[in-house]
This record gives sequence, C-alpha cells and structure tokens, in this order.
Amino acid sequence: MGEALEKYQERERIIYRKIISDYLKYGSVDEVFKNNNYDIPVSYPGVQRLLDKWGIVKAAGPNSKLSEALTFMVLLSDHKIPLERLYKKLPPSFKTSVGTMHRILHNVKEGVVRRVGSALIITSEENKEMILVGDDISTPRLELGKPFGSVSLPMGYSKQDEGPKISIMRILQQEVFTQKAIDKTLSEDIIPNDIKPFMFIDVADVRVAVYHLSLSKQFSETSAFSSFKIENHRYMHYSEGLDAKNGYHLRTGIKEICLGYKNYLLGKQTKPLILRSLINLDLEKIAPEYT
Repeated sequence: MGEALEKYQERERIIYRKIISDYLKYGSVDEVFKNNNYDIPVSYPGVQRLLDKWGIVKAAGPNSKLSEALTFMVLLSDHKIPLERLYKKLPPSFKTSVGTMHRILHNVKEGVVRRVGSALIITSEENKEMILVGDDISTPRLELGKPFGSVSLPMGYSKQDEGPKISIMRILQQEVFTQKAIDKTLSEDIIPNDIKPFMFIDVADVRVAVYHLSLSKQFSETSAFSSFKIENHRYMHYSEGLDAKNGYHLRTGIKEICLGYKNYLLGKQTKPLILRSLINLDLEKIAPEYT
C-alpha cells in the first residue's frame, strides 16, 4: 500500500512539474491545454490552483509578447512602409494582431502610455559593472530582418497595481530562473523588500520600470540561469550597451537603460529618470500614410 502511494505521488509530481513547465514556456493556461491537445489530468481551475500553490506569478498584460510589439515597431521604423503592408509580410507565428499594432503606434504618436512593464539589471555582488544579458528567442525570426536572438535584458509586462517584488519575481521565473521555479527552489527572499526602480523608460506604449538586482555568488553563476525565452545567459559590461559599433543586435531600449544605469552607478541621479526610448522618438516622426 505504501509503495503504491509513493508511486502515485511521484507520478503526480511529474505531471504537476510538466504543467508548471508548460505554463512558463507557453505563457497562459489556455496555451498549456492547447499544446497538450487538451489532454491534461487536471481541470482548468485545478491548473490555476496549482500555479498558486507552486508560487508562480501569473502572466501580465495581453497574451502577445512585449518583444513581438517592439520587434514590429523597429521594423516599421526601419522600413517606413504602411503598417498593414508590413504586417502582411510577417509569418503566421507572429501572434500580435494588426489592430494592436495600430493602437500601439497611435499611442506612441500621441505620447500615451497604456501599459507598464519591468526590466532587470542583474549583477553579482562582486561586480556591479557586468550586467546579465541573453539572446531573446521568444520572438520568431522575421523575414524582414530583426535577427533571431537579439541581445536583451530580462524584461516583460507587469500589472498596474502590483508591487515591485511581484513584477520582478515574474521576470525571474520566466527569463532568469525558470528551472528553479519549476523545482520550487526559487524564493522571493532573493529580492530586497525595499527595492525600487532607478529609472523608467517609455518603449512603444509601455512604461518600463528598471530595477537593479544584485545577486550573491550562489545565484549569480551563469550555470544557475535558465529560460524558455532567453538563452545563452552571460554577463557584459554595461558600456557595451552604449557602444553603437559593438556589433550586437540590441533589443530596443537597452542602450538607453545602460545609459541610465551608468548614471545610477556614478550617483548622478537623485531620483528615477523618465526617458523616452529612441524608437518612440523615431516613430513619432512617421508620416500619416504609414500608420
């Protein structure tokens, strides 16, 4: 009887871990069911309860990815062709709707912020000049040009009414410590209770709060990092993000964030900066016939 119970509990743990893994991979409960052909031995409400029990911070914002919207806006800025003509050239794997793209562009041109997000400058305690980056693989290769694997900081949507620790934990679970989240070994104690953003940047129609998170040696080794959205985690000197000739394909907004971080390290700011990204400044100039 005891052995049978142990086998049942182990099978249950395997199933639960698979569900948690799929959620962190696909981003919603609906997608978890869809990608398992709706064959999951747990009900829809049961999956929601499992996520809560596991300590998983649920996705914020729309089902579409922030990286997709940013990718599209960069392409629109680069190619300067009508929005709908550009949209028709994208592969079926691009999920954000054309209506959403119109709305985002309208908001950028009007200076309207509709959503909020968070980005992390992660360093080790020993060296605060080397920041964690990785290759963004959450957005598919687009035939018009943004390279697959653009260098990115951990970032994503947040919710308007949540605290910084929740926003930061969501990003850590999805883009930095995914395996630890699946293993239930990622504690919120890794995030200081008094953490505050050192800057804000408007990217598309999202106001992104940027935090500095300093990790102990136990958590700052690159072997500790894992994600379904970012690969090849590594450290780079923040100055590389400022150098336009470095050969990197940087996700939009990274250069401005690195500049803000430089000022933060040098103690040149007494309160958080609020910057408009270069892509927003460029999109504001797009002629009406391209919108």
